Amino acid sequence: MVFALPALLILLLACTPKTEELVLKKRPVLVLKEGRFYLTERELGRVRAYARALKIKVPEREEVERALRFYLSRKKQLELALSRMKRYEELIVPVLRRYGLPEELKYLPVVESMYDPFAVSRSGAAGLWQLMPFTARRFGLRVDRTVDERFDPYRSTEAAARYLKYLYEKFKNWELVLAAYNCGEGCVERRARNGFWSSRHRLPAETQNYVPAFMAVLLVATEPERYGLKVSGKTERIRALKFDFPVTVSFVVRALDLNESAFRDLNPHIRSELIPPGTQIYLSEEAAFPP
Repeated sequence: MVFALPALLILLLACTPKTEELVLKKRPVLVLKEGRFYLTERELGRVRAYARALKIKVPEREEVERALRFYLSRKKQLELALSRMKRYEELIVPVLRRYGLPEELKYLPVVESMYDPFAVSRSGAAGLWQLMPFTARRFGLRVDRTVDERFDPYRSTEAAARYLKYLYEKFKNWELVLAAYNCGEGCVERRARNGFWSSRHRLPAETQNYVPAFMAVLLVATEPERYGLKVSGKTERIRALKFDFPVTVSFVVRALDLNESAFRDLNPHIRSELIPPGTQIYLSEEAAFPP
């Protein structure tokens, strides 16, 4: 993963802020202060509702508080992640629906990559969904020096959705699915086959914190204003384009009168100047799209 979540969570335990709810323009906003941090009853109610929707056991209050403290201590990063999410939401949600997956999984890339399509972890996981090369190829992605579809926001979502669906069919339990997505299905089979909550002490520290971290992200991402976050931008409509012949990035940029930096932002999977035939590229709907 991009962030060493467990280590940071442990460090943050030394600081125990409390929260105070203020009414600002008739909207409750969570403000961190010195002292102890607690989830409100309203937040606990939302955690329970998300747990019911995902058919999982409600995480322990303290674990979610710990994860929430981690994310709220990095507000600027979280604001940027949620702003990025608006760009890709139109691509991601329909894929999750098509595979019959909970729509809440659109928030998983916040935990994985802070919604940075260029993200690469020290272990070699890459893209929004932090897929390893073997897993990416296993679920149909091209990974080579010319094109690495782990960085393709749509294709990587397709692969992640197939992987998540496969894990659910295997484990029949979303806690184990999330754990397996984090540490690998073999890890879960060896260490937690009897259940996440009863066996989690045998899992890696990062995996133990993964479900609470996801719950904390759900809390913040669905009501960012309440936590004092300013999420800019709007949901961006993106269209796909394919060429049946090899073209260069410079050709596409000139032909469609695009800014190359903006093109690269939407197409991080294009690793070189060459775009191979049949490779999908993405353009903002505002671009001068060819007929």
